[in-house]
Amino acid sequence: MNIYNVIILDESGSMSSLYDQALSGMNEVLSGIRKNREEFPDQTHFVTLVTFEGEGISGVKTRIDRAAIEDIQDLTQKDYCPGGCTPLYDAMGKTLNTMDSQIQESDRVMVTIITDGYENSSREYSGKTVKELVGRLRKKGWTFAYIGANQDAVEVAKELDINNALNYEATATGFCEMSVKLRSARDRFVHFCKATESCKAPTEMADLFDED
Repeated sequence: MNIYNVIILDESGSMSSLYDQALSGMNEVLSGIRKNREEFPDQTHFVTLVTFEGEGISGVKTRIDRAAIEDIQDLTQKDYCPGGCTPLYDAMGKTLNTMDSQIQESDRVMVTIITDGYENSSREYSGKTVKELVGRLRKKGWTFAYIGANQDAVEVAKELDINNALNYEATATGFCEMSVKLRSARDRFVHFCKATESCKAPTEMADLFDED
């Protein structure tokens, strides 16, 4: 079974105050995926990491492109350099359209969006367009998670047709706590994929952050 871990990470200027935590948090996510791979050797885990800052599509950068987790090194300072505005819609639209053309019907996909602010500089995609795209991919069984600070993440996620949402505080402690919750959610997703591997088509996981 192929599992694609897609992470769309805010790299705008406001993330500078969380620089160390964002970098270590992403490396913690990679570490968790490596352990998932060890736990379920019949699963092949791929990672796509996209960051976004600046104006429009030009600020959307693919840092890791569908690489097997075994081939990925931890991120360093050159891989994450916050600055600029927040082209969230362009980052989501570009990433999701690209991934959709590369994913097979039987593959499992978890898309995680992490931001500390609202969309403010997209040029090619609107909220409506992204919402329609998310809805179409959810019908294919893709699982989405929206994690936001300085906003009502649940409400913003709902506007994008995403039903897994998590708020976090834009502080060092808040980001670290969020990273722990994200790792637990990803563990649950991997176990969910294992439990549903006999299904003819992938199924969306709708309770990622429910620890009960």
